[in-house]
Amino acid sequence: MAIEVRKLDCSQVRHKMIVVEEGTELKPSWASKTDPEKHPVRFLASVWQQKMKSNFGVVGSMTPKELGQLKALRLHLGDLTRELIEWIVEPVNWWHFCQQVRAESKIHLVLDYPHIGFLLGHRGTALRVMRSKLCNSGAGADLVKRLDQREYEQMKALMLAVYAEGKPERLAKIEAAKTLIEIKKLFIEMMNESTADSTNEIHLGLKDSA
Repeated sequence: MAIEVRKLDCSQVRHKMIVVEEGTELKPSWASKTDPEKHPVRFLASVWQQKMKSNFGVVGSMTPKELGQLKALRLHLGDLTRELIEWIVEPVNWWHFCQQVRAESKIHLVLDYPHIGFLLGHRGTALRVMRSKLCNSGAGADLVKRLDQREYEQMKALMLAVYAEGKPERLAKIEAAKTLIEIKKLFIEMMNESTADSTNEIHLGLKDSA
């Protein structure tokens, strides 16, 4: 029986290598799964675990479900996710966050320890609490600015979708609002106008039916 012998082509075996600091040994690319650029979710998981260990004495890996929740949190918050995790996985900050959730949602039982699923479900509250605590802090000025910009962009997008379609005068007003304060003021104005228009339409409809 003939036996075929094949020579191994080393070019077919690809071991991707990365170079660390000069003078140190080469490491394969799979050696670090917590690179913030290549593996952002695992990187955030490592930040969460480190904070849980140092601030709450809790040691353990995230479950697949928790990693999925962390991924969802990142999709919602983008580059603000790390800052929120680092701020909120602190005993005092987590307590303030839970008290606000309790006040807003009428939830009587809140968690003593940070939980990614709970944070995901109340991420808006978490951002507001963080902003309120950092607004008078020089160290948090840049983060507060980014939070305000995020809220401005979200509110502007909402107003363009809800109030500006087919109404060029409203579109012009929205585009002219350049700050969060201005866009909030305009939002209230347009919301009141829309409510008044709806009320008038109802009255006219009732009059016509009569």
